[in-house]
Amino acid sequence: MSRPNSIVASGAAAFLVLASTTSTRAEEIENKFRLAFSIGSYGTTDQVHSSSGNRRTLFRPNGELEDQIYDPRNDSGAASDFGIGTSRGGVLSASYALNRLWYVEASAGYRRGTVGNVEVQAEFAGAPTTNTLPFNFAIYNLDGGTISQVPIQLTAGIRFRPKAAFNPYLCLGVGYTFNSFTPSDEINQLSISLDQSTGGFARLEGTLFGGESLGSAEGTANLSGITVDVRDAPEWHFGGGFEFSFKSRWVVFIDARYLVYSGKLGMTVNGSDELGISVPADRKFINEPGAFGPFGAFQITSGGLIDGGSLLPKVGHEGESCEESVVNCEFTGPPDGTADLGKYYIHAGKVRYDGASLQIGVKFTF
Repeated sequence: MSRPNSIVASGAAAFLVLASTTSTRAEEIENKFRLAFSIGSYGTTDQVHSSSGNRRTLFRPNGELEDQIYDPRNDSGAASDFGIGTSRGGVLSASYALNRLWYVEASAGYRRGTVGNVEVQAEFAGAPTTNTLPFNFAIYNLDGGTISQVPIQLTAGIRFRPKAAFNPYLCLGVGYTFNSFTPSDEINQLSISLDQSTGGFARLEGTLFGGESLGSAEGTANLSGITVDVRDAPEWHFGGGFEFSFKSRWVVFIDARYLVYSGKLGMTVNGSDELGISVPADRKFINEPGAFGPFGAFQITSGGLIDGGSLLPKVGHEGESCEESVVNCEFTGPPDGTADLGKYYIHAGKVRYDGASLQIGVKFTF
């Protein structure tokens, strides 16, 4: 558990212990205003799962197993889902109690989190392969950048024990969130490298039983960089929590809400959600259109996207220069400061802003 979440969880536990042992009565709030401030976290529930571990299973028309097509990337990349990480921030709110039970609240907050796991996999030109290991993709999970959000909410709620020190409540409301995005240095550099590179689609040929391989680029064209769409979005939310009166006019509270948005954060690469075409995780009959693809990587023929290493002479050819000829060289050396050619996949996409918030704070009654 991260340190901010541990603080919130510890505060909630202490809050419940105090609530179970107190005999203090709650402040009368009917027709009164209250101000509140809280801190906490927000976690989104939507992610774009990596497709690097996918396989398509092929069947004959009679239903018998025919073959399989495996995505050629390194399976270890399957753990790197693209999405918005946990955000931290605070909320300032003002409420008015219509009566002992019902209240209305207006709030404004600020939270900030990372957009992460932009998965880049590359099989660099000259990377060693074998008959049993025909692909040699290296994984690079890049930090996408930082998203800043300002949520504005209007909420109605009901308190169930208005005279008690320990007072649970439920709430429902609507809101609007203003979003902004700051790209990371890694993403900026990758976008620049895309703009300066040329390449073409390298089709995945063959099947598991027949032997898979990646062909050469089918025509080349100039690539375009990364674009990010972070539009502002309306939402509706529901939730609940607890208040605990610990002093005249003062309460401490725990508030949990789930927010449902109509908008998404989107990241495109060369005008698409991904560079290359992934093998889907599904089943097809061999006589169905598109059963065998096309699937494949994107071969960079000039420029380069990632500095993954350098060429060194193969065993038995020590002392030969890889600058003069690469025939007896392998891509096994350390990074040399130059982006490298090869066959690439880049995985991004679109994720919803939907998620859950947990806040702990204090309220003051006027």
